[in-house]
Amino acid sequence: MKKLTTLGASAALALVMTGCVDREAQQQSKATGAIVTSAVHNVTTQAASVETILDTREINGQVTTAQDSTVGPKTGGKIVSVLVNDGDSVTAGQLIATQDTTQLVQQQRQALASISQAEAQVATAQSNLQQALQNAMYGPKKSSAAVNQARAQVRSAQAQLQKTLAGARPQERLQAEATLASAKSNLQTQEKELNRIRTLVEQGAMAGTKLDSQQAAFDAAKSNYDNAFQSVELLKAGNRQEDIDTARETLREAQDNLKTAEASKSLDSLYTEQVSSARASLESARAQVSNAQAQLAIANQALADAQIRAPFSGRISGKPVQPGVVLGSGGAVARIIGSGGIYFDGQVPSDVINLVKVGDPVKVKIDAIPGQTFEGHIAAINPLGSSFGRQFSLRTVFSGNIGDLKPGMFARGVVVLKSYPNATVLPLTAVVTKDGKKVVFSVENGKAHQIPVTLGLTQGDRVQVSGLPEKAQIVVKGQTDLVDGTQVKVESSGVAASNAAGTVGG
Repeated sequence: MKKLTTLGASAALALVMTGCVDREAQQQSKATGAIVTSAVHNVTTQAASVETILDTREINGQVTTAQDSTVGPKTGGKIVSVLVNDGDSVTAGQLIATQDTTQLVQQQRQALASISQAEAQVATAQSNLQQALQNAMYGPKKSSAAVNQARAQVRSAQAQLQKTLAGARPQERLQAEATLASAKSNLQTQEKELNRIRTLVEQGAMAGTKLDSQQAAFDAAKSNYDNAFQSVELLKAGNRQEDIDTARETLREAQDNLKTAEASKSLDSLYTEQVSSARASLESARAQVSNAQAQLAIANQALADAQIRAPFSGRISGKPVQPGVVLGSGGAVARIIGSGGIYFDGQVPSDVINLVKVGDPVKVKIDAIPGQTFEGHIAAINPLGSSFGRQFSLRTVFSGNIGDLKPGMFARGVVVLKSYPNATVLPLTAVVTKDGKKVVFSVENGKAHQIPVTLGLTQGDRVQVSGLPEKAQIVVKGQTDLVDGTQVKVESSGVAASNAAGTVGG
């Protein structure tokens, strides 16, 4: 009672000192006095917990996939068959439609024929190159031999002409004259013998056959003498003009042959050019083969492209095109939604975009799949925000089993913006407002003591606080009507349960 009297006196003194009536302060003072003078308040206390808390943000978006493709032909043409229907499952590479390939088959055949023709040209060019190489090897040798032979013929013709112009040598004349003298002597001897035998035959002393034999010997001696005489006369007269002309003509022919051989020799460099030309022809033929093969590859690819196949596994979405339709390049045959590459595409506002980074963990919940949380991480951040709402897109890749996730499902994700280790956490209800300030009450020696605190992150019904004394027992129930100094009775006490993660409130 003494303490209550003191408090009353203090209040009265304050009113006197102010010199005016503050009705609000009076009312507050009366309330405080009533609380202080009231009966003991029953409270529940507990110690603050120290734990790691996470600053998180919820992001909304939908499940989507990178494998969403409209499949169509690469080149325009008529669709002759469609092998899938709306809702069908397809596997990567599965044939879903075909185009008319009549013209493409003709192009393929033409390409094959061009290859055969080009390969034949290659064979011919190779043969020509071999011949040119042989000519280049043996041609110069043959032309050199022809020049040498022509030069020898010229020398021989020149010697023959000189011999013809010079006539007989003295030794030849002496020899001819000696032969003439011998023939004359023999002729005279045979003539004497003929006359002697003729006389004997006429006298009957010798048979007539002996005369015939001697007559033949005489005639032969006469012929030898005439020949020897003519030889001597010819040597004296010298060579005839026609012989000289013939020798000169032979020399000219030999000289012309030499010029021809030398001219052919000067063309030996053409053999190298022929080799180069043959090689160029071979390379050209080979290039034609390569070009024809490229045309065949194009034709084969066009035939393959006419077989329209699924680029990935998935499901047909919507009604495919009907057979008989003529589509242009890139026309739609069917839409395929893939079952792989599924991710969560969520939107975050610009005020937190700099707080997230690639690799941050994300927990995703799907409205269509209640009670299940999917784990993932941020794989990409779109650097360009939308003009409406300034939202930025985050791509979250799922880890582990994605279960029944399907593109188009609405989803909510929670991303961690920042982690606060060793944070002091209390139930949010433990914090009250006194005189515009956030405070809590601790219990010591049966009385409540007001402690100003600074609030941090709020996670559901829990809040981060700072400014608490160590090991303080904080009132978590019955604190609403307390003021500093109120007598209290602790009904129960404990330690706040740890909760390392939750939903960010603000």
